[in-house]
Amino acid sequence: MSIVLMSGPAHGMTRVLAKKLADETGWPLYSRDQLAEEAHAQGIKLGRLEASIIKSPIISERLAWEKEVYLSFVTDVLYKKIKDNNLVYTGRAAHLLFPGVENIFRVGVSVPIETRVDIVAQQLNLSPEKALDYLKSLDADIIKWVHYVHRADLRDTSNYDLLLNLEHLNLSHATSLLKQTALLPEFDLTPDSRSHLEDVHLAARATLHLALNKETSHLSLGVRASGKILTVTYLPRQKDVAESISKVLGTLEECKGTICTMAETNILYLSEHFDPRSEDFQQITQLAKRWGAAVELIRLIPPKDGKPFFQEAAALEPRTGDSTYTGGVEDDGPEVETDDGGLSATIEELVAMGRSAGGYTIAGGQREVINALRDTENYSLIILGDLFLSKGPQASIRLTRELGMAINERLKTPVIRIEELQSQFLFGKKQALKLLLFTLVVVAIYTLVFSFQKPILDFLGGELHEKWRWASSIAVALFVPLVAYTYGTIAGLILKLVNID
Repeated sequence: MSIVLMSGPAHGMTRVLAKKLADETGWPLYSRDQLAEEAHAQGIKLGRLEASIIKSPIISERLAWEKEVYLSFVTDVLYKKIKDNNLVYTGRAAHLLFPGVENIFRVGVSVPIETRVDIVAQQLNLSPEKALDYLKSLDADIIKWVHYVHRADLRDTSNYDLLLNLEHLNLSHATSLLKQTALLPEFDLTPDSRSHLEDVHLAARATLHLALNKETSHLSLGVRASGKILTVTYLPRQKDVAESISKVLGTLEECKGTICTMAETNILYLSEHFDPRSEDFQQITQLAKRWGAAVELIRLIPPKDGKPFFQEAAALEPRTGDSTYTGGVEDDGPEVETDDGGLSATIEELVAMGRSAGGYTIAGGQREVINALRDTENYSLIILGDLFLSKGPQASIRLTRELGMAINERLKTPVIRIEELQSQFLFGKKQALKLLLFTLVVVAIYTLVFSFQKPILDFLGGELHEKWRWASSIAVALFVPLVAYTYGTIAGLILKLVNID
């Protein structure tokens, strides 16, 4: 008994292989084509969702929520197709479904490009050259789709349990190999994996309930389940309508309880430029995950034509309660200026991670930033990046320091420079080296103290002390803080290492 999720390239032989496996085992068979038909019947326009993600230069918060709804729909449909813990499913990224559930057989199928070109040329009546161009374009689109929808690289072989290369393996032998492997004990659902699968399905059903209800369809939520208990996380700016969540989920069958929680806090990051691939961004998101926080971005730039202004980021498209679920349809509209210092691209990455608290651009200075910050915002930390760059290095440092002091005075919230983030909150190579050095110092101090106890005691209270009282007093005054500082540093670094702040 096994659940087999098979991924292969478009216009390959994956579905033929899956059918042969299903015929030999008697397991139910389902494909992405059938899934697309069912999605269309349910009003989910999968084609337009794909086009929106593949062609859109900016992935909005609305589209990110539609993606979660689509994945929940897929999970719900496939879960219902499982019979006696058996299922064979084929799709472009089937192996990435039911994430975190163990004992599922995840298979990748590799087909020579020449074989695929022959298939496409015959099916679509194209020349080999045009068939090759078509496949290259299609493969690139699928890679982008999978990267955004599943946050994974389709070419990463570590996500497969078995990768079959059909260049030198015929379908009969490949089917026999698949069947024998699928029947191994490692791919037989255990009670724990079955329970986890049920929780994944419950979270998917809850997401669909929320998306299809008028009161909650416009919210971007984090939904997960554990032990049949649902936990729904919403952002601080959504708190006014969060009361509807429990009411919507109250009728959900098999749900033992619902916990609605607001993201614990926000981290505010101010800079002139953002880069979602930078080490600074990785450190901020690492801290946000540890704290359960959302990240808000402010891009501070010099005033244009001497006039300050405020502009919301294009990647954050606020929705109103009148919005309805459209299956991911993105309407055409005016093109958004992409030269925004990386703000939209960074928000897009935060949206995909479920950590976005929005973002906007401010053209101005300290006064405009202070006026834009709201006293009611639940910030736990404010991080200052590269600011006032047009003023020169020395003026930039001074103005950034003054801005930090003004924000701290206004919000009573810790403010640090991005360079200080690693040393104060995270554990990296420098902190590991520091921990090692301070540990060696403490070991050396204790070794010396216990090795020379007699002369030390004499210095502190014996005959030598009588002669050098002032020296022993000074030595104690210096030695005790030194040991305390060293010991405290070690304790603090160990707490960082185990993610305790």
